[in-house]
Amino acid sequence: MAYEFFNDGTHKCIRFDDLTSENEVQTNQSLIIHGDRGVLLEPGGRQFYSKLVAEISSFIPPQRLDYIILSHQDPDVGAGLNGYLLITDAKICFPSIWLRFIPAFCTKSLTEDRIISVPDRGMRLDVNGAELILLPAHFLHSSGNIHVYDTVSKTLFSSDLGASLIPPDQHYTTVEDFDAHLKYMESFHKRYIPSGKACRQWAAMARQLDIERIVPQHGAMFEGKEMVARFIDWIDNLKCGLDYVTEGGAYRIPPA
Repeated sequence: MAYEFFNDGTHKCIRFDDLTSENEVQTNQSLIIHGDRGVLLEPGGRQFYSKLVAEISSFIPPQRLDYIILSHQDPDVGAGLNGYLLITDAKICFPSIWLRFIPAFCTKSLTEDRIISVPDRGMRLDVNGAELILLPAHFLHSSGNIHVYDTVSKTLFSSDLGASLIPPDQHYTTVEDFDAHLKYMESFHKRYIPSGKACRQWAAMARQLDIERIVPQHGAMFEGKEMVARFIDWIDNLKCGLDYVTEGGAYRIPPA
């Protein structure tokens, strides 16, 4: 079911969080609409392409998508991209470091003149008069990650940062109790986010933005400035990835 979490009459933000099957990793797809033009974030895999197109069509004709944004190269982010290239004229925004992976997602001939290479420093996009800021989020978890800040709704779409693996029978859309929610975030971040140093630099950048909510690619979103501040503080102090690697600890030849 679509969840519309922002609507001021001109600008809308919608999240789709229930398209994956029960035995698959849950993912969130997000749609931003300004006027009569749209942007799709993280279109996801091929397995629910038809369902997502049907959901999008209840808000805006897919042909009115101006951009499709992939935050990094993982298949759960963009393996279904080929279908959108066939039914839309949308430009594909992709981190420059991963451009050579595009043919793994879709037919190369369909991408001609349609790829926007997002530089390491990030960039800004105009969407029918609204501005999106594509932010550098390197090593969180991908070496070429980007996040998307919507300046109208003041929403930060944070890719895998903030992801939570909530059991289907415990599903909720918005984090109400941060401390209780930690058990669904901690193990993912300790294993999949490789660098505490990157987390601290991201936190310093995020504090410069006026953020009303953070929407990860997996799990529940963080709504309201107090919850956003709790999350940024947690990331700022997170021990993860290489922080747990000790001399002679992780890199050993397996015994015969």
